[in-house]
Amino acid sequence: MRLRGSDQLLAVLPQLIGYQIDHSVVVVVSRLTPGPGRQVCPVLFTGRLDLPPTDQLGALVGLLRTAVRQAVAAADGVKLLSIFGYDLPTQDGGAVDPAAVDALLAAARRLADETGAHVHDLMLVRDGARQLCEVVSSGEDVRPADRSWVPVPRHADVPAAADLVLEGRVALPSRGDVVELVRRRDEQASRASDLALSVLTLATDRLDQEQALRALGDWTVHGTAPSARERAWIAALLQDRWVRDAVLARWLPELGWLDDGDLAPDLTRAAAALPPLPAGHCREQVERLLGLVGEVPRDLGTPLLTLVGLICWVRGDGTLANEACDLALEIEPDYRMALLLRRALEAGMRPPRQEGGQAGRTHRHPGGRPAA
Repeated sequence: MRLRGSDQLLAVLPQLIGYQIDHSVVVVVSRLTPGPGRQVCPVLFTGRLDLPPTDQLGALVGLLRTAVRQAVAAADGVKLLSIFGYDLPTQDGGAVDPAAVDALLAAARRLADETGAHVHDLMLVRDGARQLCEVVSSGEDVRPADRSWVPVPRHADVPAAADLVLEGRVALPSRGDVVELVRRRDEQASRASDLALSVLTLATDRLDQEQALRALGDWTVHGTAPSARERAWIAALLQDRWVRDAVLARWLPELGWLDDGDLAPDLTRAAAALPPLPAGHCREQVERLLGLVGEVPRDLGTPLLTLVGLICWVRGDGTLANEACDLALEIEPDYRMALLLRRALEAGMRPPRQEGGQAGRTHRHPGGRPAA
């Protein structure tokens, strides 16, 4: 995906974040690649924070420092910051409060100084993200007298926007719509699953582990809906952390933290029956998993929600990862994997990446158990 300038980046930020952005500060870290001709700047990190009051804008530095430092350390070359301030406070008459602009600019410069990056662009955004005003452009300050509001490029004029749509990246109307997507419930289906679970407790030997995981994979990857009995089996099976970990190992090989030798042979065979997730962004598959969460009893949804959170984190959808993790911990506050994910998200940790076709390995406990 190629974007020509920060104004085009601004046009597709809602698709990257997952919803229409307002009253926020968005920071994008990119890497300047040296060489002749037109410069290409790969994006390393994108983060969004709620817009604080003017006198607290300096706190953005502390909230973003760790994540930006990790992004800066992840690759060689000069690192650039593109910062977008949405809906800064205004004065009487509608003009943006100069004190808020100065505070955001000071915070941007301090963040750059403390992370070894450079402020490349700083833009103000207003009117439902339809207008922008440059405060810093290509590393140069724009004098207040020369600042003006211009239209944000239309989606139709940004080819990358169409590419993102083809990948399944769409912008929901608001953050509230993301919350609703994660928390939606189908109570009729949930009651049917609960009844099937009651029947299962009378004859637990009827639970077919391989069939249950196959049903999970067929629904998530191919869209073949499971029966109430299969939903009950899936919900019951995933309460076992080894089953959950087997699914993670199959669907997120980027984690590189579990070998077949760590699993019982029957679980290894069952996990191998899971079809792999498609590469890259997989919003359709995530939405199916969220649909499944709403079709099983709420108190059994934590493992599924944690799966969703980890998939979204690794595949670059931090917004959904945060919401799924929030709900998982709301249902089960002590669920260890969700707590680990929450710490990673709060610290802005970069997800693992496969390099050269090989996933990285983590340290392991004695006996072959994963350290995580």
